[in-house]
Amino acid sequence: MTADLISAALIGLISAGHCLGMCGGITVALGLHSQGQGTLLFYNLGRIATYALLGLLIGAGLHWLPPSVTPVLRLIAALLLVLIALYYLNIKPWITQLEKLALPLWRGLQPLARRWLPLRHPLQAFPVGMIWGLLPCGLVYTALGYAATQANAIGSAALMLAFGLGTLPAMLATGAFSQQLNGWLRRPVTRTVIGAVLLCFAGWLIFNATHMLGGM
Repeated sequence: MTADLISAALIGLISAGHCLGMCGGITVALGLHSQGQGTLLFYNLGRIATYALLGLLIGAGLHWLPPSVTPVLRLIAALLLVLIALYYLNIKPWITQLEKLALPLWRGLQPLARRWLPLRHPLQAFPVGMIWGLLPCGLVYTALGYAATQANAIGSAALMLAFGLGTLPAMLATGAFSQQLNGWLRRPVTRTVIGAVLLCFAGWLIFNATHMLGGM
């Protein structure tokens, strides 16, 4: 479990470039940066809370699965990580296509967030962040697939919490540092390294799954 938590956090951390592209523009548009770090923090805590809640729900929904299914779930999670790695290696831009499928749902949720705007208190950023945590994002879907391998509410929620916390440093970056970080993450060399790391995670999951299958 500890290795899974570390892996989930690292996936969130190295996914910073995509996070900045997806959510960074939203925080600027909402003026969250200009309202101080407190408002930005509460927004991101709300976003992470949604991730953890989604993990809780998916884990609770799969708790009835027998332990013999766990290796299969890990192989599926490995496949998802390979797809993410292909995105970073600029081989298959599948993430954008997946995100487009969920756009109709997102258009229905956006008005809910606008009810809290303009923000009059930093705490109001928390529910806005919770709603924006449902923004169509291929990396979040992949993390959910990874969390599903736990097949229990607490374990899946913990993995999604770790993933969300991994995204936090990049999302709290402001000003010139944010621009430098985003530029660095978009470099071909950086994307290649990230893709390679994700492939290593996928390989570890495959090895773990085959080891579990061999022990049955």
